[in-house]
Amino acid sequence: MTEKKPVVSVDLVILKSGKILLGKVTGKWSENGKYEWGLPGRELEYGESFEQAARKNLKEETGMELKDYKVFCVNNNFGFGNHYVAIGILAEAKGEPKLKRKQDWKEWKWFGKNEIPGKLFPSAGLTLKCFLEGKASAG
Repeated sequence: MTEKKPVVSVDLVILKSGKILLGKVTGKWSENGKYEWGLPGRELEYGESFEQAARKNLKEETGMELKDYKVFCVNNNFGFGNHYVAIGILAEAKGEPKLKRKQDWKEWKWFGKNEIPGKLFPSAGLTLKCFLEGKASAG
């Protein structure tokens, strides 16, 4: 029997003109319509630093370049039968978002802090809660 362990991931909060970039998830990640929006980011790979993960995931998912970053929170969340520990990273990015992983994302859209939609992916919801409320952890 395989022992289940938490998986570490990064969630990237990208700001532009006071707006936050969110991606609309494909059916693969919606869990039958339960989730609609998420933040760019993925699981941390073995030996990878937070900066390396932020740079790689930003490029692979949006085509944008990482200019600077700051770790601002950690959260404990659950989805798809897994336990995740997500590292919230505020990322300064260069360029405009493009759909690079069409199997995961339908579109990228900028939202004002008071316009954040519902049905957020669990880690995205907790990471945004930390960001918007100035907290260091959630979940």
